Amino acid sequence: MAFRRQDIPKTTRKGNEGEHRRLHPRFIRDRTVVPKIDLAIGYLDGMVGRKRGDLSPDVVLELFGDPKLARCVLTCLAESYRYRTPEMAEVIGEDAAGALTAWDIMTPADLRAHLYRAANAELGGFVADTDRAAFLERAAGPLGVGPDLLAELIHLDAERNAILVRIGPRPVAEDVVARYNAMLCVSVLRHAAAIELDLPGLDPSTVETVCGRSEVGFKRIANESVRLGGRRNAHGSFAGFGARVARCAVQLIALCPKTPSGRAVVYLDDRPLAFALDAKSIAPLRPKLRAVAGSDGVVRTAILVEEIAALRRKTSGATNGWTLRRHAEPIAVDGALAVPELVLTRGQTAIAVVPVPAGAGRAEALAALELVNRVRPAIALGIEPGAAEVPALAVPHAAALVDLLEQVADGLAASPTPLGTIRDELADHGWVTTPRLAEILGESSDPAPRLAPLLDDGEAALVPGFGLCRVVVLDELVDRLVSGPLDIARLRADVSAAVGEGSGVDALTLHLLGRQTLVGLPGSPTAPGGVDVAA
Repeated sequence: MAFRRQDIPKTTRKGNEGEHRRLHPRFIRDRTVVPKIDLAIGYLDGMVGRKRGDLSPDVVLELFGDPKLARCVLTCLAESYRYRTPEMAEVIGEDAAGALTAWDIMTPADLRAHLYRAANAELGGFVADTDRAAFLERAAGPLGVGPDLLAELIHLDAERNAILVRIGPRPVAEDVVARYNAMLCVSVLRHAAAIELDLPGLDPSTVETVCGRSEVGFKRIANESVRLGGRRNAHGSFAGFGARVARCAVQLIALCPKTPSGRAVVYLDDRPLAFALDAKSIAPLRPKLRAVAGSDGVVRTAILVEEIAALRRKTSGATNGWTLRRHAEPIAVDGALAVPELVLTRGQTAIAVVPVPAGAGRAEALAALELVNRVRPAIALGIEPGAAEVPALAVPHAAALVDLLEQVADGLAASPTPLGTIRDELADHGWVTTPRLAEILGESSDPAPRLAPLLDDGEAALVPGFGLCRVVVLDELVDRLVSGPLDIARLRADVSAAVGEGSGVDALTLHLLGRQTLVGLPGSPTAPGGVDVAA
């Protein structure tokens, strides 16, 4: 995703007499920002599974000190961290959600419509605050949902209730820096009125093919130099068509066998600015490892697009829900760059298709895709499957592509749900405290209905005042009660050592005492299964 025009970090300086002011985008060129990016990643990673309303954007803004830099870094991190609307089944369970379908209630909007009709019939279309609780209780009964959960479902699709999820592995700060620098250059070029490029050693037919693919007009101004023309929209902005111009320029810069150069005239406000495309400013677009389609790759991609269209016509759209998008932005990681020709998306999953050259540059392209695949899934078009450590498609074949997309998608980690987050933390630590449950599920008088899938299988128990705890952990702590005379102080110390000191330690200790039947009194014999009580 390109940076917003007003967020582009930049400095401008006066040009020579008669020339435009010079634009200097503020690239990240040192490592002093890397620790801050690591902290931002840690903050977002810790908030995965939480609601959007729980996140504070000021945390990241204050971390960097520069609001523009912070917003651009967050834009780069949006590749990995996104929001999604929770499903009703995640709140009330699959069975209860299935029962609501009998009332034609599949979404929160359907539920609101149902309640509006009930309010119209019962209370003349208006529910006063004093009547709200009673109204929800009456409406919840026939639906088989508690009034508290019903009140939560009403606004489940509100923006503040969207759940933060992570797509793919945890980002690496160096990759974020590489993406920031590459997207900063792309974002500036999106506002170009004209871009002049000197492309030494690049075949003229490649220039024609790349520009034709993006439908960008160009003019050859010298033997190896071209000028790409931008186009204003009705509002006077170059940004709309500029996405194609920038894409075309990036592809030509990355394809050029020798270091290109040039200049662009861009409009980030009402005045033209000169952006020098020298070796330093285009370095983020020319790492050592690059996977970019040349003329043959563009042709193979066009054939694949026609194959996909034909498959949809023949099978009434049987592409398993995958949608096709062209003119995608480059994928940048530390030390590598890939420029996809296509991106296929389904839900939160996006898989890029990158043609691989048959001759020179093939090894570098495959090495670049191997690095990219650690961050984002990408399919290499033009190599036999198994020839490299990346998903591959030998020839443009739509049905084979759909099958490969399914294989790649199956291998990706599923987006975490609130219940999944609790399940993972329960497996890692053995317990999830009540405050943490409230953070993940939201404040609720009774979290038990939300936790039913974890409680029904008998592997976990809800301890009032402490939280959710694995039964095996409770059993291990109870076993310490039968090892000798009961010492409550020692038991509490053991519990505190096991789960950490906190407000829930006393509640967990009392729960353990309640699980063990105290049969004896001070000085009396112990019955089978009981414990001695120390005097």
